[in-house]
Amino acid sequence: MFSAGLSDDDAQAWGRLLTELRGVHDAVASMSFDRDAVDGLADDLAGWRQRLTAFGGEEMDQVNGRVPQLPVRGHGMLPEIVIASAGGGRVESSVRFGRWFMGGGMAVHGGAVTLMFDEVLGLLAAAHAKAITRTAYLNTDYRALTPIDTELEVVAWIDRTEGRKLFVRGELRHGDVVCAEADALFLRLLPEQGLGKRTT
Repeated sequence: MFSAGLSDDDAQAWGRLLTELRGVHDAVASMSFDRDAVDGLADDLAGWRQRLTAFGGEEMDQVNGRVPQLPVRGHGMLPEIVIASAGGGRVESSVRFGRWFMGGGMAVHGGAVTLMFDEVLGLLAAAHAKAITRTAYLNTDYRALTPIDTELEVVAWIDRTEGRKLFVRGELRHGDVVCAEADALFLRLLPEQGLGKRTT
């Protein structure tokens, strides 16, 4: 369901593509203006966009976010989150936000922090429920600036469950400093609310 069925070799090829894509994102985000570089990259990207449209398909046919061999399932929109341990209703992981995710002052954009929490807490909720879950709410409290280009610790744990409801909490740390905390509610989906369709 969450797998595009890639071989390990093809999964590594997808991972290499994402590494380069994230590198381009960081380079674009940190560059000063150079008209030749901007025009050249725009032309190259336009050509690649046209080439890639031929491979477009339905949700269940896409590769992005459906490569379980890779961190964050090979999802190009997310920072790379590496799971260190999981079990007993708890996940411990690390994340590094590149320049692409900077909001200002060499700190991570608050929306990117919430995006990261949605991924880690959602992963834990789905694993605990042994089913697909969907975010009902996600609250983020920002305690300190989150530095870019620095390895950070992310911890998430199941707070409690009530039927289909899973209440999950999380914390983002830079050493001893708590950068942000999150609490969320995820709902275990019913069988008819799976992937490949939008449900209310």
